[in-house]
Amino acid sequence: MRVNVIYEEKFRIGPQKAFDLTMQWLSTQHKAKIKTSMPHTFIEAKQGTLMTNTGRDPNWKKKILINFYELEGNQTLIRVEATPIGRTVFRVDKLKQSWYNGLFSHLFSLLNTYATKQEKIAGPSVIQGLKIKYCSYCGKKIEETAKICPSCGVESQ
Repeated sequence: MRVNVIYEEKFRIGPQKAFDLTMQWLSTQHKAKIKTSMPHTFIEAKQGTLMTNTGRDPNWKKKILINFYELEGNQTLIRVEATPIGRTVFRVDKLKQSWYNGLFSHLFSLLNTYATKQEKIAGPSVIQGLKIKYCSYCGKKIEETAKICPSCGVESQ
């Protein structure tokens, strides 16, 4: 049976930055080769080796298509489609879980980490009429006028 595995996730970063981070991530993956790319919209790559176990190894050779869709509010939907090359797959669920846990979760957590850091750097924002900032110690949202973080108890700077 031929398999096409799809993963999708939204991130609070623009498509250009998501594209750049994904290209950097792909360049660090074992046996990854970028075949085609259209800046901030599409990447086609191949990754892995044919000499691996069926469905248990995230390094199993695959064709990867990554699409970037710009959403409102500086958000990007990233859709990753992966298709095994040269093999028939019998355990689709194990393959999907293996690829996600072993490879694509790393990409998604990289993008999520970047988005979270950008939100913290953005500084104070307004939520329901209150100005907020982030605790310099624990990173939680606190009121701009707070002297001590209610979450960790450290004096706010």
